[in-house]
Amino acid sequence: MTAEDVTQPERPPLPAHLRRRRRLLAWSAPVVLAFLVTGSLLLGTVLGAALGTRDFDALRFPEAARQYQAQQRWTGFAEQWKAWFNSGTAQYRAEEHFLAVEDLRVALDLVPEAGPLPDGPEGSKAPESPECRVRTNLSLAIEAMGDVAATDDEDPGMAEVYYAEAQEVIAPCTSSAENEETSERQEDKEQQAREDQQDPQEEPSEQPSGEPSDEPSDEPSDQPSDGPSDQPTDEPSDEPGEQDPTDEPSDDPRREELEDRNREAERDRQEQQERGGGGFGGGQNW
Repeated sequence: MTAEDVTQPERPPLPAHLRRRRRLLAWSAPVVLAFLVTGSLLLGTVLGAALGTRDFDALRFPEAARQYQAQQRWTGFAEQWKAWFNSGTAQYRAEEHFLAVEDLRVALDLVPEAGPLPDGPEGSKAPESPECRVRTNLSLAIEAMGDVAATDDEDPGMAEVYYAEAQEVIAPCTSSAENEETSERQEDKEQQAREDQQDPQEEPSEQPSGEPSDEPSDEPSDQPSDGPSDQPTDEPSDEPGEQDPTDEPSDDPRREELEDRNREAERDRQEQQERGGGGFGGGQNW
């Protein structure tokens, strides 16, 4: 007799309660798996936010921005705008203004829209709402880009554009005193940028009509703010032979005050040279 001729005994059927338990396990497995994945994402998000906040509070803004950016791909199911808002804010504090504006624009698209402010002007929104928080930081980042553009001689008109956009972004949230002050500051900067663009050669030189041969190199920086263009050669005690016939030192109190300042600056310069020499240096460590 071979093994094939031996018939295997049949297993008895499972009891009904075991069959029911297996069916429940099969049906609940996807749900359990989904809960595990969701829990892992939530845990990772909380830990990432904690690490980013730690770096931000320690003024390590580039590191904080990287921590927040790592959360952007995992927070699509709940308050996705927060990761972009946090990373944009950290980039702004790190003076990476262009990157900050990019992230904060995404945050503004994702943040829930705030309702109208009760008893407020038309179009105004609550300044403490999430949308206004995003708008405030985005406006500040755009303003910072305008500050950089204002120092760029190649395209001075961009500063005016940035300042105008910054005001437009924060406009719905100016019901608070702080945001209103920010908007007014940006408006002043826009006006200044417009004036600078219209009059780029307003001050082509400091002494267009002075006498450069009288004081060629003796006092290059002794009088930085006493009005060098008002008195290009006003040294009555050192150069008695050079007196402008049109000057009226005895009748003009402001002119006398400037002369006193000039004499004090000259005495300070001579005393400093007598003590150690060298005059006023430009390599002071701040």
